[in-house]
Amino acid sequence: MNLPYQNLIDISTVISTFVIYFVFLPLFEPRYPQKRYFKSLIPFLTLWGGINFSILFLFGIKVLGQITFFTATIPSLLYFWIVAKDRGGRFFFTFCLVDTIMIWVMSVTGIVDIFLGNTGLYTFISRMILFPLMIFLAWKRGRKPYLRLLHTVSRGWGLFAAMTGLFYVSLTIMIGIPTNLRTRPEDVPATVMVLILLPLTYITIFRVLNQQQQLFDARERQRTLEIQSSMVEQRVEEFRHMENKIRIERHDLRHRLQTIYTMLQNGNSQEAMNYIADSQNILHETDPVHYCTNPILDAILAAYFQQAKDMGIQVETHLVIPDILPVPATELSTVFANAIENMIHAVQTLPAEDRRIVCKCVNSPLLMIEFANPCPETVTIGENGLPVINDSDHGIGTRSITAFAEKYHAIYSFRIEDGWFKLQLAL
Repeated sequence: MNLPYQNLIDISTVISTFVIYFVFLPLFEPRYPQKRYFKSLIPFLTLWGGINFSILFLFGIKVLGQITFFTATIPSLLYFWIVAKDRGGRFFFTFCLVDTIMIWVMSVTGIVDIFLGNTGLYTFISRMILFPLMIFLAWKRGRKPYLRLLHTVSRGWGLFAAMTGLFYVSLTIMIGIPTNLRTRPEDVPATVMVLILLPLTYITIFRVLNQQQQLFDARERQRTLEIQSSMVEQRVEEFRHMENKIRIERHDLRHRLQTIYTMLQNGNSQEAMNYIADSQNILHETDPVHYCTNPILDAILAAYFQQAKDMGIQVETHLVIPDILPVPATELSTVFANAIENMIHAVQTLPAEDRRIVCKCVNSPLLMIEFANPCPETVTIGENGLPVINDSDHGIGTRSITAFAEKYHAIYSFRIEDGWFKLQLAL
């Protein structure tokens, strides 16, 4: 069936194959650093485009449309699956989501054109309006909240991926098999019903995902409050203990002064100096340890480091934490709490000589933090760049740290180096 503006429809179809990449890329997370990722992406897209355009120019749009699943969809699926940070349900859901949205737009614009005269002109105009809008929404509105969903929601992706995959297959069949829908007007009502069902289904899916994210956020807020409350209570108790020691020392001060006076009267100046030095050491023991000026973060650091020391763990700190933090202290304190708790959990079963944790922080050129601890050989980093963890509670802390990093666009990495597990953050 040749329409008056069939050539414009063909042009919009070709353009759509590029648009779909621009919609997919902001929602996709590669496992490799950006530079290495682009070194493979650009050659792939060049080869992919060359093959499909060659088929287009040699055999026409009709032949390309019949084999596009094999020349475009399958190669794209395989390439992005290979370089994906997560190769499970998250990846397949994202891939099928973008494909079905594009098919939905192509189908809706085609059906609207059928009712407006079936010339193809309205199809082309509407697609040229919707394509830039799709790219804008993906990059400016969809990227940040969607990636946060990927990082915080851990369940349901396999089921949702299966649903989007079925939608993709169903729409592909209804629109193009055995012939184009324009030649089968009797199938238009059923197709319209499916096209109405698709956005309703996606709305439901994202509402479920959003509820899971809100539940995760609520648990994190509760966990933060519990940590802060516990740490502040411990800090208050520490100050009370120090206050009692100071009160005792003040009470004993007059006895010490009398002793020093007697020593000096008797000419025992060296003994007096030694006695003064010993008294100073006792007074220094009453000084509480401070790690930064922020009271919440300082309380949490002091409490967790003391907890580690009480467990026989050697604590090494090199902290230069600014007075003005680049992120809220409550959330940064949760990162420190989760990371130090994970380190304590990791080394507490090691031999006594290996129980050691290191926490470093510098303030220039960025706020950069490193947590390090010895780890057994069984600890590994998964293909998604995160540690492989069997302990569900330990995993919650790691997800909380990665969610924080994504929220504030922090650079983070987990790695194992010379028998040490290291977590690095840069804000």
